[in-house]
Amino acid sequence: MVSDFVSADYGWLHSPDGKESSHVLFKAGKAHDGYSKNEDVLAQTEKAMDILQKTYPDDDHVFIFDNATTHLKRADNALSARKMPKNPSKTWGIWVNSKDHDSQAVHGVGGKSVREKIHMTDGQLPNGDTQPLYFLMGMRRLGGLRGWHRS
Repeated sequence: MVSDFVSADYGWLHSPDGKESSHVLFKAGKAHDGYSKNEDVLAQTEKAMDILQKTYPDDDHVFIFDNATTHLKRADNALSARKMPKNPSKTWGIWVNSKDHDSQAVHGVGGKSVREKIHMTDGQLPNGDTQPLYFLMGMRRLGGLRGWHRS
């Protein structure tokens, strides 16, 4: 697969000497290079913006993306009705791939990704107030849910 940027005025994006490019070529699939993730799209776009700022600093540039997976991207702990339980649950959380302090994936035995359960971030009410999704320590518990809390 190829991912690149093109301009009607200048053609494929590269530096005038041809040494810098935002062109990405990869073999998609689990047995090859994997798939383009949101982080990959952001890194490629940052590289493209660097080239444009150096090469065409006086022009206005518009980036248009058609990448279905980025339409669904949100923070790992973002509020999502698809990930919420229908009933109260002591074990409710979202399974995500663990990352180290440099935001790199953590791998365990055999190279398998290490996963961890995190809490979904609080919601926001129309007036801007925060709506906790987990009972906080010290909150008065209703309906026998004492002990169901966010750490």
